[in-house]
Amino acid sequence: MHEAAADPLEAVFSFVGEACKKVTFHVPSTLEADKIIGRANGKFLPAVSLKECLSSADGIVPSDPDFRVLDDGSVYPTRAVVLSDEKRSFTIQLSDSKMQTQKEITVILEQEKKVLKKRHTKETVLRRAKRRWAPIPCSMQENSLGPFPLFLQQVQSDAAQNYTVFYSISGRGADQEPLNWFFIEKDTGNLYCTRPVDREEYEVFDLIAYASTADGYSADLPLPLPIKIEDENDNYPLFTESIYNFEVPESSRLGTVVGTVCATDKDEPDTMHTRLKYSILEQIPPSPGLFAVHPDTGVITTVSHYMDREVVDKYKLIMKVQDMNGQFFGLISTSTCIITVQDSNDNAPTFRQNAYETAVEENTYNVEILRIPVDDKDMVNSANWKANFTILKGNENGWFKITTDPATNEGVLCVVKRLA
Repeated sequence: MHEAAADPLEAVFSFVGEACKKVTFHVPSTLEADKIIGRANGKFLPAVSLKECLSSADGIVPSDPDFRVLDDGSVYPTRAVVLSDEKRSFTIQLSDSKMQTQKEITVILEQEKKVLKKRHTKETVLRRAKRRWAPIPCSMQENSLGPFPLFLQQVQSDAAQNYTVFYSISGRGADQEPLNWFFIEKDTGNLYCTRPVDREEYEVFDLIAYASTADGYSADLPLPLPIKIEDENDNYPLFTESIYNFEVPESSRLGTVVGTVCATDKDEPDTMHTRLKYSILEQIPPSPGLFAVHPDTGVITTVSHYMDREVVDKYKLIMKVQDMNGQFFGLISTSTCIITVQDSNDNAPTFRQNAYETAVEENTYNVEILRIPVDDKDMVNSANWKANFTILKGNENGWFKITTDPATNEGVLCVVKRLA
């Protein structure tokens, strides 16, 4: 341990007065490991009086393992220590084996109060060319639940080491609309937010921080202080249309593009919050499955050649879009896609009878003598449905003519020359 003092006067283990019962050290709020308390700042320490109290002790044991005490009265922390309160205390157990005595000394660590001088009006504040404030930018989560006011960070000017400095901020969110969403404590430089923020409304607040002395002198250059609002996945992806209408020919080949659905998301671009995936939830009628959608582009294509307009002329697709790259916890929206199957001329007209018989009086002409109905499954009144009649045989002398009734689609047979 420690050797006893050689001086016989110091061998007297005295605890007379308050000096050897309680000792106070004025220290900064942060103590560096293995650095004698207060010595770095050149402050006066009660080490001499403490040394007198320890002079005859051959056993010196502090109750706090974060600190050690030397026999010369010096106290130092064994690790970096931050004083969360204004005061922290521990005891020093002293023992004297010769005198068989034991005593305790209470050590109080009290945060020193910085006494700063007021800058004289004519005094020039020195600025280092590369002076930086600290810290620089920060961010906050959108839709924060607080509690408010919410502490964001502390800004500090180097000039505060020598002068009493007051802090202020300006910019949108402070003294510009929206007003008073952010404020800074003028004495501490602590920056706060007063309410939740929606990133889709405000992505960043470009604040400017200032440090000035009591007489209004700028103690440091203005500091750009952007407050970035971090995105939360709080917006559903939305289709650009609630109902999409597309058309596709019934005779389309596989892979024919039917149309494209598209969705948007107000969350931050180039993040998982806006990485969208498309899919088909349901096809009505369901069978057979005729369509597919590209998960990334939203392009709908045909995957079957079994479309028959004469069986089903419209299909309804329930489309889904999901963010978070389609993962199960992503947000979902839906839309409806109506696909109309366009007619193709894939049905031949058919006569209702194999043979027809009619009569006409002789020497009569320019009269209708027969109507010939036909059936065509293609779309009524479309070009594919309208019949075109031709007399293939038996009209070599041009006695007859056949036309199409546009209303009924019947063939109308007429005599155009006298028959004898």
